Amino acid sequence: RIKLKSYDVKMLESSASKIIGLLVKSGATMKGPIPLPKQRKLYTVMRSNFVYKNAREQFERTTYARLIDVVETGSKTIEYLQNLSIPVGVSVEVKVF
Repeated sequence: RIKLKSYDVKMLESSASKIIGLLVKSGATMKGPIPLPKQRKLYTVMRSNFVYKNAREQFERTTYARLIDVVETGSKTIEYLQNLSIPVGVSVEVKVF
């Protein structure tokens, strides 16, 4: 099971397509990429610290995630995944069952 997380959707989709291409090339069977619900975190900051207390700014951070389930691995699947280069903004988590 491979879980990808990123703040940028385009980088996440390109990384997922790279991984799927390598899995197909190695002969593995898989399910996915399954889009997981996006996580939205809001931050509220006061603009002024004394007089204009009600003036506030809001910032948000959205995290996107995809899940790829590898059902059966091929003979060279692990080799291909170890040599894969993924952009800096994408987090990859691999769980082996």
